Amino acid sequence: MKTSLKYVTALLVTISITALATEGQPYLTKEFTMDKPGNLNVKINGGGISVSSHEGNKVKVEMYVRKGVKWITPTDDAADDIREDYDIEIVQSENTVSARVERKNEISSWFSWFGDNISISFTVYVPEKISCTLNTSGGSISLKGVTGKQEVKTSGGSLTLNSIQGRMEARTSGGSISIEKYTGTLSAHTSGGPISLQDSRGELNVSTSGGSIKLNNVDGSIEASTSGGGIHANISALDKYLRLKTSGGSITAVVPTGLGLDLNLKGNHVNAKLINFNGEAEKDEVVGSMNGGGIPVVMSTSGGSVNLEYQ
Repeated sequence: MKTSLKYVTALLVTISITALATEGQPYLTKEFTMDKPGNLNVKINGGGISVSSHEGNKVKVEMYVRKGVKWITPTDDAADDIREDYDIEIVQSENTVSARVERKNEISSWFSWFGDNISISFTVYVPEKISCTLNTSGGSISLKGVTGKQEVKTSGGSLTLNSIQGRMEARTSGGSISIEKYTGTLSAHTSGGPISLQDSRGELNVSTSGGSIKLNNVDGSIEASTSGGGIHANISALDKYLRLKTSGGSITAVVPTGLGLDLNLKGNHVNAKLINFNGEAEKDEVVGSMNGGGIPVVMSTSGGSVNLEYQ
């Protein structure tokens, strides 16, 4: 019985992965050439955006349209309705490629939730060196393998960001944020989900109003705050500061051993092995310096314990 269950589970997983990988034919495809590092601007109301890098200097924009479970192609009868109901712009101006889709009638857009069930999304392939401005009001965004200045915003989905270098601002009002292999200056905020940041380095600032924060194998100057969950940080190296704050959970930070630290730790209970310490240590607060002081470490919670560990 257990063997049969495992087989069925594996089969279902395989089917799910296949279904995700089998995307419909693009409704529209355009290709442009970049003669130097350029810009990509994508704006859409109510759909997802996926951007990834490839070799070469081409930008390939694919626009997908789905009505219910059916993918719409340019030859379908419903294609005329798309052209009539939406303003579609995919153009290049000098070294900037812009892709934009907006519904012509906002009232019709509101009623579409109860009627046509149209979903429009973009998949874009870009050179590695490019700066992206991605904005959607109703879907998730994924961005992978780019170097430059990135601005990623959604009001209704998750953010998945991988292998990015440079400066990045990431915002979502309704989903999680997952970041891997990032190098640079990062500002990431969500109002409605957890944050995961791993294998990253630089000046890293992440915050959420509604979830936990997990930092794994990060180094640099690090700041993380949440109003609704715990924080766990595994720090491989510290630069200018470490600041961790939550109003609704515990905090655990694992830092390299032997560092000179200026500690300011506050919580319902503070657990820390204090080595070469000079200062004041109470059950719920530790203020002072370790190993002669140096890097400011601030950890504060109103609803849990604070734990400082070493590796």
